[in-house]
Amino acid sequence: MKEQILKQFEETNHLYKSFGENCKRALTELLNDNNIYVHHISVRTKDKPSLTKKIDSKEGKYNDLSDITDICGIRIITYLESDVNKVAELIEKEFQIDKDNSIDKRKLKSDQFGYRSVHFVVSFDEKRSSVSENKKYVGLKSEIQVRSILQHAWAEIEHDLGYKAEITIPEDFKRNFNRLAALLETADIEFDRLKRDLTKYEDEVQVKIQNHPDDVLIDQASIISFMKSNKVFTKARNIIVKNTSCEFVEREDFVFELERFSMFKIETIGQLESLISQNEKHYLSFVNEFTKAKKIPFLYSSVALLYFLHYLAGSKNSVPYVKEYFEYGTVAIQIDNNQEANYLVKLYNSSKPKLK
Repeated sequence: MKEQILKQFEETNHLYKSFGENCKRALTELLNDNNIYVHHISVRTKDKPSLTKKIDSKEGKYNDLSDITDICGIRIITYLESDVNKVAELIEKEFQIDKDNSIDKRKLKSDQFGYRSVHFVVSFDEKRSSVSENKKYVGLKSEIQVRSILQHAWAEIEHDLGYKAEITIPEDFKRNFNRLAALLETADIEFDRLKRDLTKYEDEVQVKIQNHPDDVLIDQASIISFMKSNKVFTKARNIIVKNTSCEFVEREDFVFELERFSMFKIETIGQLESLISQNEKHYLSFVNEFTKAKKIPFLYSSVALLYFLHYLAGSKNSVPYVKEYFEYGTVAIQIDNNQEANYLVKLYNSSKPKLK
């Protein structure tokens, strides 16, 4: 029987590899379409030695290659435990599930700790199977494992230690295993809670900025919200587009800007808003001169804020100060600091609106 199964495998292995890649591609598209961002998605197909080992370890269980449901395997590692549930719901909706061979390890008993994930055995549903290029995959199955980063860490460490089941763990060490597993489970829960709280804060911060800007400390969420709503920054972006013909792209990392606010003793959105308002005319002239005659295909939409910080640095009329500004904090600008520092100081002075 084993030889027959291995012969079937040799004849169809290329199909399983192709099926796995198609499953991965379908899953990637589904995740993107549903705005579910995962840490990693990978696919693997068993080789002949590992298949032989599996058959030998389950002697008499398999009569046909189709009885083995994990020849093709896909692993999806999410950032948060709540994302595991989102991905699981998507798989259940979009694939044909072999419920008899699928295992849900997300829910443990009250006295249990350890590896948690969900393992689906799937095939293409009727809709996907009807596509001409997928008809060759009818009858093929793939295992899809879904787990969070921390669940993945537990599984990998547990595997490295060589104790994959509670019954195999020496009694003296069970408490240590359970304590560590509980810590990871708690961390998963707390990261989810943190994400919910941050999302709530991001939703509420715009209202706080409108009503009490002096009470809103500058952080990534508040600065992103402020940049989108500030009318002076909107004018600056319009000038930049007119001069450079650029397209704006979003970004998430604002370490450079956030570090440098402390150089100008700006702590709240209210303080920043006041400075922008007081210097609007000169700042917009500075932006115009800074970007004039430059052709740049793409710029971050936050560039208006960056140019305001450049403007503030230039306003000190000190080349050493501007050099310090470029080099400040953990994220430095890699340029010829002497030349650029001189340029910013001169630009600040030459862009001053003429007095009538």
